[in-house]
Amino acid sequence: MNCKQFYKMKSSGGFTLVEVIVSLVVAAVLGAMLVSFVGSNVMKSANPVFAAQGGAYLNSIMENIGADYRKLMSTSSTPLTDLKTKIDALSTDYGTGYTAVTKRFTAFPAGTPVSEPATTDANGKVLKVTIIYKGLSVTALFTQ
Repeated sequence: MNCKQFYKMKSSGGFTLVEVIVSLVVAAVLGAMLVSFVGSNVMKSANPVFAAQGGAYLNSIMENIGADYRKLMSTSSTPLTDLKTKIDALSTDYGTGYTAVTKRFTAFPAGTPVSEPATTDANGKVLKVTIIYKGLSVTALFTQ
């Protein structure tokens, strides 16, 4: 009778060790697949946020340059030249980490097709400024 009671206790509705191990292995494989799929998508989802932050920072740099130019227009006799000199020095007043790619005077003579000369036009009344930050670029034209 002792044997029968032990046998009944043994088969009373629990999981065997093999069933537990198999279910843990299946759960681990499914978890690994889920992490690899979700992990790559989560990493890529931050890219638009970083691009928007870079664009906003680039815009703020150009806004700082524009504000400085407006200030130079009221205080300097040659505001375009002074602005170009300040941009050439990559002034940290505007921000850090940017590169000023184009900083040259350009003229647009009347009656000719609009094209940008390869060199600075000393008689130009337009200062073209292009800045780059993390692969993004902004161009602004400053006039007298």
